[in-house]
Amino acid sequence: MEYSVSVTGVVVTECGRLCMSIRGCNLFHYESSTCYILNSPATGSINITTMFGLENWRESCNVTDYPLFGGQFCIKTFDDQQNWATAKNTCSQNGGQLLTMKSDDFFLKQEVLKRIIPEISDRRYWLGGNDKATEGDWRWNDGSSILLDPHYWTPDNPSNSGGKEDCIELRYLHFNDQDCAYQKKFICEKLKV
Repeated sequence: MEYSVSVTGVVVTECGRLCMSIRGCNLFHYESSTCYILNSPATGSINITTMFGLENWRESCNVTDYPLFGGQFCIKTFDDQQNWATAKNTCSQNGGQLLTMKSDDFFLKQEVLKRIIPEISDRRYWLGGNDKATEGDWRWNDGSSILLDPHYWTPDNPSNSGGKEDCIELRYLHFNDQDCAYQKKFICEKLKV
């Protein structure tokens, strides 16, 4: 069995989440509380798509209308378009925050969003990041840094086009900097309590 990562002391769902957090991971093997992220199919391997089919992602969340995905966070999409500050406030009033996609859960959340919003590749949504305090220093709403890695951003971004692009939108399932005054749909999240 060829594997790139192994982790001990985890349950099978944590193993699946670990796989989804690694770019390109589709298969893993779980045995005796040990998770193996596979490079190629092996006897007893688990396909991530099979394990985390949409019906397995939905559980009840403790916030009305927030379906639960991934076991640790709740997501709610808003189709009414608002500027970034208003969207942030709406999420707060609904018990959450604008969605963050940090490096340790970016690919997991990207996969979740593809499953719950099939047309997401063609749409744009506000996320909870900005560089309002210091130009070029991108931060999530909790103050943590946003990586400028090209795996996360659309090509040639962030660009600060026109000198006004201080907020992050999700575009083509990647980050794009955008003028905070624009009206967009948005995604809120709340950690499961």
